[in-house]
Amino acid sequence: MNGRSGWVAGVNHGAHDASCALLHHGELVVAVEQERLSRRKRAVDQSPARALRYCLDFAGIDLTEVDCLALGSDHDGLAAWLGVEGEERERALPYDRPGWLFPDEVFHGARPRAVRAVPHHLAHAASGYWPSGFGECAVLVIDAMGENTGTSIAVARDGGVEILESYGVETSLGFFYEAASEFAGLGRQDGGKLMGLASYGRPVHPAALAYRDGAIVWDGVPESTRRGRALIEERSEELQRYFADHTYPYSRRRGESVMAYADFAASAQAALEETILGLARRARELTGLNRLAVAGGVGLNCTANGRLADSGIFDEVYVQPMAHDAGVALGAALAVAAEHRPGLQGVSRMSHAYWGPDLTAEDTAAAFAAAGVRAERFGLEELLPRVVRILTAGGIVAWGQGRAEVGPRALGARSLLGDPRDRETLTRLNLAKNREMWRPLAPSVQEERFAEFFEGTPNAFMIVAARVREEARRRIPAVVHVDHSARPQAVRREDNPAYHALLSSFDAQTGVPVLVNTSLNVAEEPMASSADDILSTYLKSGADAVVIGDHLAVRD
Repeated sequence: MNGRSGWVAGVNHGAHDASCALLHHGELVVAVEQERLSRRKRAVDQSPARALRYCLDFAGIDLTEVDCLALGSDHDGLAAWLGVEGEERERALPYDRPGWLFPDEVFHGARPRAVRAVPHHLAHAASGYWPSGFGECAVLVIDAMGENTGTSIAVARDGGVEILESYGVETSLGFFYEAASEFAGLGRQDGGKLMGLASYGRPVHPAALAYRDGAIVWDGVPESTRRGRALIEERSEELQRYFADHTYPYSRRRGESVMAYADFAASAQAALEETILGLARRARELTGLNRLAVAGGVGLNCTANGRLADSGIFDEVYVQPMAHDAGVALGAALAVAAEHRPGLQGVSRMSHAYWGPDLTAEDTAAAFAAAGVRAERFGLEELLPRVVRILTAGGIVAWGQGRAEVGPRALGARSLLGDPRDRETLTRLNLAKNREMWRPLAPSVQEERFAEFFEGTPNAFMIVAARVREEARRRIPAVVHVDHSARPQAVRREDNPAYHALLSSFDAQTGVPVLVNTSLNVAEEPMASSADDILSTYLKSGADAVVIGDHLAVRD
């Protein structure tokens, strides 16, 4: 960076999903979500300060050595759209103020050399483009809102990103899906549950949402003349009324079985997918490019991603593991770093998600001692057969190895594992995590064996749905959803050697290089990160064994 340090940090600094990513000369060094450190799910109303401090400590630098701190939203732009200014702006959007970003108790008065705000959808688009490794691509950003925008189509080439078309918050796909989740009684932030429920139903109801004549429309939902928060609230209420008037069982769920809403969920999911396909066709038309990167919270919808990948609209579709708001920390940092390095295009493809906190031998030993859990230590060749024996006997294993994953999916670094050959594994794991019994669990499979079990596009981030081959369904029933789908993680040896070796060891005993893999947490808690977190989750969940590095403890 022209003689400067080359350090650029990015943060997501809003009311939820606070995070930090740290780059050196444009290359990612470390990223962490605030929730993994604070243990408050989604880090609601938390500053990203602790995440920023962790990243700096990991790299061994001070905040004063950071050339620029990039913010993943432009809160001046958001304030203008909300119509707040002065003291009202300070109360509504305090998140970009120094006292929030750099509290004295954490940074003792230190500041970065510069602070820059990057528009939210531009940060999302950057978080998809540069990690994709594509020299050029179309980018589709789909979330609830960023400033005054709900959806954007961009083109990325020559080391830059340009937004070509944007669609307003009044037809936000993220807000649509939140309203649908709420109507089904699942909570506004439970889109993953709604996606799982959709597989039990049929898309037989009108769902309002569509992409038509170059516009996202909510058919039958009155237009609004409101602005800001009032618009969001009014549009949600109108959508809820539409659902009640047009979809069985014609009332928002309060206490009855969620299965009564399966057809509704399927209808909402189908409308979302068709709208995304329409937007993808528009992106192909606008850019003329044959590769697509997807970002934004809706980009975590595995079923929609599976349809998009299989649609043939683009030759290749890439979704990075932090597609949700936590990922704008990475995107904002990349966008700023690219300004100082014009040749920064297609930074080495992000092929794995292991960018979070590490597990040191010292911390692991201390955690076992503090928890009063007796562990034995083994070399990998001894450890793996012992773990496989526990799994094949029906046991659940809490598995912690190396640096933690970024994003919401467990990918073999902080995972609860089980035997996919027994459907009872699904029940046991859902009970251990206090999850609803109808919710599916995902498989990990060796990448080289993916096609033996699944039809679709191999994906390292468990973010693209695939169909389980008919001849494989009886071999791995614990990970087959009601519609014969799964959201598999394709594991490469070079990305996670220990986990790939565990799959090999399990295959040697069973003929199946697949494991059930779900996140290492219990309900309403973030995924475990530290050795202390892993042991706490192990004890709460009732898992049968825990592995942290080379330490193995088996429950008496």
